[in-house]
Amino acid sequence: MLLVVAAVCLLPVAAVGLALRREWRAGLRERLGVLPATPPGIPAVWIHGASVGEISALAPVARMLRAEFPEYRLIVSTSTYGGRVAAATRVPQVEARVLLPLDLPWTAARGVRLLAPRLVLFSETEIWPNFLHALASRRVPAVMVSGRLSERAFRRYRRCRWLFAPALATVRWFCVQSRDTARRLVELGAPPERVVVTGSLKATTFAPPVGALTLEALGVTDHPVLVAGSTHPGEEEAIIDAWPHVISGAVDALLVIAPRRPERFDEVGALLARRGVSFIRRSALPRGANAGWPAGVSVLLLDTLGELAGLYPGARAAFVGGTLAPVGGHNLLEPAASGVPVLFGPSLENVRAEALKLVGGGGGLRVRDAEELGKSLGELFADAERANEMGRCARATVEESEGPLVATLAIVRGTLMALATSGAEDGR
Repeated sequence: MLLVVAAVCLLPVAAVGLALRREWRAGLRERLGVLPATPPGIPAVWIHGASVGEISALAPVARMLRAEFPEYRLIVSTSTYGGRVAAATRVPQVEARVLLPLDLPWTAARGVRLLAPRLVLFSETEIWPNFLHALASRRVPAVMVSGRLSERAFRRYRRCRWLFAPALATVRWFCVQSRDTARRLVELGAPPERVVVTGSLKATTFAPPVGALTLEALGVTDHPVLVAGSTHPGEEEAIIDAWPHVISGAVDALLVIAPRRPERFDEVGALLARRGVSFIRRSALPRGANAGWPAGVSVLLLDTLGELAGLYPGARAAFVGGTLAPVGGHNLLEPAASGVPVLFGPSLENVRAEALKLVGGGGGLRVRDAEELGKSLGELFADAERANEMGRCARATVEESEGPLVATLAIVRGTLMALATSGAEDGR
């Protein structure tokens, strides 16, 4: 009832958004639960992740399902439009890529009815009560994959335990990243016997598809490159301020800046222009692999979606955003898997375990502020041998983390095989 009231109150805001935001209009039918129906008699698995990082982490699961259960239709949904676009390269094995319907009773129920999944996998903190209720009402089992619940989110959710406890009780398995998350979910109402600590799937390696944008395709493999991914307001300024330290160690250094949100592409472009930085937008380059980085341009503004991961391999260093800004951090293991030293700030609520592993293994550097970021980058760009050694340590940290994928795949595989054997789905 609260969600219905909120939806009515937000109608004017939604109307403005639909008028101004193309992606809102493009995904409106899907948000309302109008999804591509699964043909009768075809079994389906629905995989859901919030955005690009979560979909990347789920890619190995999609590959396993396609290889071992080829008769299943695979559907991927995301909460963001950018995630749906990126899913085309991250999970090409799936038959449909859609936006998750709004978590209202009728939209969630319509989406579940049309897609008719036998099993639903959802990642991290994507706990949507009406969605889970719609699955339970049709006796569709749901499995949380690479689940994560930060202390800050837990405090918010705990205020509405009466809402989340019944939803969590419908989930068949909770495959979570840490013991802390396991404890928090149980306190919210998850049955403890269904909670398994498997670890983070973001430790798996992402292989850019053939034709992806890479440093080789851009023709800059002979330059030391800094890739600043998933940046937030204030972090682009910190990187620009750090740039003199970088070029003091390597005068031919280049920079890739990838803002986290598409709506900030123009804002970051305006910032670069104001600061007198020579830059070009990715969207201004030819499509396809042979893009070509123009001579005399020091910065590439990545204003496209789904191409960041392909630019990590071969970089001298990576800075992961959401860590100097008070956001809590983004995927640190994606650049590490490419053998690149990973730098990040002190805001690590969402990625603390990964940060500790990288620092402890010698593949990551935690910096306190923009000044320390500049100093650390200057040292790495002046010492290629040290950067390469840190990159090897970063990759080794990821390669030691194969256990989460193996454990998660075993649970997903076992759940599907149990469904096939029993011929019934009880929603629990």
